Amino acid sequence: MKALGLLNINQEYFFQYFATIAGAFSILSSGINLGWTSPFLPELLSPNSTIPTTTDEGSWCAVAPLLGAPPGAIIAAVLVDKIGRKNTTLLMGPWVSLCFLGIAFSTTIWQITGLRFVIGSVEGALYTVLPMYIGEISDPRIRDFLTSTIAIAAITGTLFINVIGSFLDIFLSSLICAAIPLIHMVAFALVPESPYYYIKRGDFAAAKGSLQVLRGKLDVDQEVDSIAKAVVRQERTSDQAGLLDIFTVSSNRRACFIFVIVCLTNKFSGKNPCMFYTEMIFREAGSSIDATLSVIVYCGVELAAVVMTTLFVMNRFGKRTLLITSSAGCSIAVAALALFFFFKDFGYNISYVFWLPITALVSYNIMFSFGLSFGMVTVLSELFPTNVKAKALCIADTFSVLMGALVSKIFQISVDQAGSMAYPFLFFSICSLVGCVLIVKNMPETRGKTLEEIQQLLIGQEEYSSELTVRQVAFVNNSFI
Repeated sequence: MKALGLLNINQEYFFQYFATIAGAFSILSSGINLGWTSPFLPELLSPNSTIPTTTDEGSWCAVAPLLGAPPGAIIAAVLVDKIGRKNTTLLMGPWVSLCFLGIAFSTTIWQITGLRFVIGSVEGALYTVLPMYIGEISDPRIRDFLTSTIAIAAITGTLFINVIGSFLDIFLSSLICAAIPLIHMVAFALVPESPYYYIKRGDFAAAKGSLQVLRGKLDVDQEVDSIAKAVVRQERTSDQAGLLDIFTVSSNRRACFIFVIVCLTNKFSGKNPCMFYTEMIFREAGSSIDATLSVIVYCGVELAAVVMTTLFVMNRFGKRTLLITSSAGCSIAVAALALFFFFKDFGYNISYVFWLPITALVSYNIMFSFGLSFGMVTVLSELFPTNVKAKALCIADTFSVLMGALVSKIFQISVDQAGSMAYPFLFFSICSLVGCVLIVKNMPETRGKTLEEIQQLLIGQEEYSSELTVRQVAFVNNSFI
């Protein structure tokens, strides 16, 4: 288990890897939808477009997935504790497939925008349920790796649409993308439900069976008992945990604060504008390097960086160190891009630094991949107790996408009004630096800890009794009677 410390895919871990990859495969469609505007928006905005589009209409098309995410997150928050993590995820696939078929036959920009909005709703649901599912099925030794596969899948989807979008039109590329959710559904139908969900419903036999599959062994009684005690402890503080418990309970409030810091640093580092308008940024920069090729290089480097970080870096340094390094590096990289556009706007000769835009963006991508790319997902999978987890992830995903939409509109409006990309990139650089300082002051290290140990850390107790009441002991031990 040395290189990753994790890639020894033996019987103990096999189904955890399989379940995670099958689930994360659904995020490919999310990455495709988010990156869709990079190859196709310039085509839609061109004078010869078969679907006439203004810059304002194009910007709404770009942010449509982000605006669609909140209703999807709310639906998932309702379903996830009623029908389970697995079934909620499986319900999402057909909608995405139908929407991509719709995009293939769309004749107006508003049809495309509406369909991307629906796919965004599915994305909101998936980002609510998948971090929960993966966090709950994972052994603590490989949880960081497994949760990071969501980021890998999203980046792979973005790279995929940029590659096929460079030589296929909207019609053919959409038909190909419509098949991907169907592949996910077949694979994910084979995986077990989360044992935490079964224990919340009092079905200990099912929880035990799920863990036996996930751990690749029969002797899981001790872990079932441990999970049951953790679930009971987390839920006994409020039999019917309300929305306000996310903010009124001190440990939940601290978890929210940590998430907000990581989320705002992620979004206000400029990731969404860089992703939505990648090709336009390269064209505006006047680089002699082909814009489409630059986008593919940009996305390919990001994917390689995330994979290398996941395999060889994360388990060695931990998330906190990586988030600090990532946010500081993003600040420097985006500042370099802002400097380039300032020189260009003030009429300086930039021919000798033609390489700077792609170098700065690729550097940004590498630094973003070190920590910010997967920081939000891993934080969400770990920090919240079972009694508020569904509600917390719903609110977190809604907050995340609204911030992403806000940043994208700020970018579009500032470029249109000021006529320069320098100012928004300078703003992103300052935000990344502020985020870095806040992460240093507030982010704990959770590497190698169980979900229950993380709750202890948030509560602020070195040790606390896990003794249960007589009634709760009987409740937990029902599975073994």
